[in-house]
Amino acid sequence: MLRKPLWVWMPGQAAPTMAGTLTHTPSGYSLAYERDFIESGISIDPVAMRLGPRPISAPHLPGVIADAKPSGYGQDRINAKHGRDLSDMELLEAGAGDGVGAIAVCEDIGRKQNGTTPNLHDLVAAVARLDEHAPASRAIRSVNADLETSAGGERPKITVNHEGRLWLAKMQDRGDRPGMPALEFVAMSLASECGITTPAVDLHTIGSHQVFMVDRFDREDDPARPCRRLFASAHTVLRLAPASVRGDPRRSYLDFAHEAHRWSNITHGPTGDRFELFKRMAFNALVGNVDDHPRNHGLLMVDGSWRLSPAFDITPIQLVPPPGQDPWPVLSMAVALNGSTVASPENLLSAALTFGIDAQAAGEYLRRTSAHVANSWEQRLRQALPPVSPPADVERIVASARGAFAMSEFIVQHPATLDASIDAAAQAARAPRRRRHF
Repeated sequence: MLRKPLWVWMPGQAAPTMAGTLTHTPSGYSLAYERDFIESGISIDPVAMRLGPRPISAPHLPGVIADAKPSGYGQDRINAKHGRDLSDMELLEAGAGDGVGAIAVCEDIGRKQNGTTPNLHDLVAAVARLDEHAPASRAIRSVNADLETSAGGERPKITVNHEGRLWLAKMQDRGDRPGMPALEFVAMSLASECGITTPAVDLHTIGSHQVFMVDRFDREDDPARPCRRLFASAHTVLRLAPASVRGDPRRSYLDFAHEAHRWSNITHGPTGDRFELFKRMAFNALVGNVDDHPRNHGLLMVDGSWRLSPAFDITPIQLVPPPGQDPWPVLSMAVALNGSTVASPENLLSAALTFGIDAQAAGEYLRRTSAHVANSWEQRLRQALPPVSPPADVERIVASARGAFAMSEFIVQHPATLDASIDAAAQAARAPRRRRHF
């Protein structure tokens, strides 16, 4: 049996509060809340981990706590340093204080609270010392002295302090599509222009290397001792098993919309996030972001209520479709009631009805957004790529990226296809006894 304190940064507080005790036994996990934390009314998971005097049991590490655990790149770095695969409880202890959200499970909370964050110029200097073909991870490991990190995802990343804010900095990694920092910067910039709530982003070029930066929307105020905001991934909100993969019927935008509505309703009442989530689903299709898995979506606690977090990971990676094949991306989460992940106009507009969104309004969003993406992406990408890139490399990157934006270009070139889908969705909306999630 192993016990560790659960710490939560309360809204507006720079110092964490002991919220309970997490216990791990051979049969699973249990969480017992502190009485003072129960009385605070702040729920870290209003559905699966409701506040109350009785311990909460789970066969696996509770999802909202797992969200705070090092994963991907961060987990690999910690395991490599220790020479073995650490348990979940060990990873929670070993991870730095840069994990997402406002939860920590550890004995030594001071180490997580008082850790230093490098400045952007430290990272830029390390990048400038890299050989042209060296992996970006060398610069990141140099800046943080190969210390532990809780940053998730598979690509090298690090939290940096820049202009009084904390940012998550990402760089090109071995195996990435060429030009990935520029591609992600272009996609995130376009998303903001298309009515999607995004954090601030920036792109820094140092010779042939680039650093893509995303504002840490889960941190605010003094970057040395920031206040933190609670975060729950869509994986947690959907109550998915830890090993859930593509094909799991619960990995669905429609189910996520339903559960997000439930979380917000339990706290401070329903919100208008449904249209926002529809726009994200549609935009992911229009820019070929087929890495839209449940850990790349989430909820953020804002003013005591759970809301959609800003869209934080949009990567255009869809390949060029074979000749004669429809350019509809296959997303990581289902877009239709029947569980289909094919993001065709028909499926997207059918989902809009289930979200409670008028077919005409949803169709016009698709039309408007397709036009903006199709008319902008290539010029933006050419501008964003490092100016030192050989012309042949630029052309290869642009050609490789073309498949990600194929759906947008197809809709612009074949407007009748979208018109037909809008008409079909409008007709379906008039049909009796249509099942809706809301």
